Amino acid sequence: MDIKIKNVIGEDVTIEDAILLREMIRNSINLGVTLDFEGFRRVPTTFLNLLLGDLINSFGRDFIFKQIDVKNLSNYTDYSRVVLGTTFQ
Repeated sequence: MDIKIKNVIGEDVTIEDAILLREMIRNSINLGVTLDFEGFRRVPTTFLNLLLGDLINSFGRDFIFKQIDVKNLSNYTDYSRVVLGTTFQ
């Protein structure tokens, strides 16, 4: 499933948007999900934590890293640190 973030939540990212997106991801996680952040300069790490934290706790870091692909995310390092932990290589 491809999710164009801007089409779903608009111009700004909020806590409520993270919860909405998390449920969209959860419903398609077994099929694989691509999150397209085109149009955003930077996505706050707190948004990524809220978006992915519960999914990581439910499914595990490795599964989430394999099932969720991101593109057009300027701060991919922040995403990796959220998904893989702060000691990723």
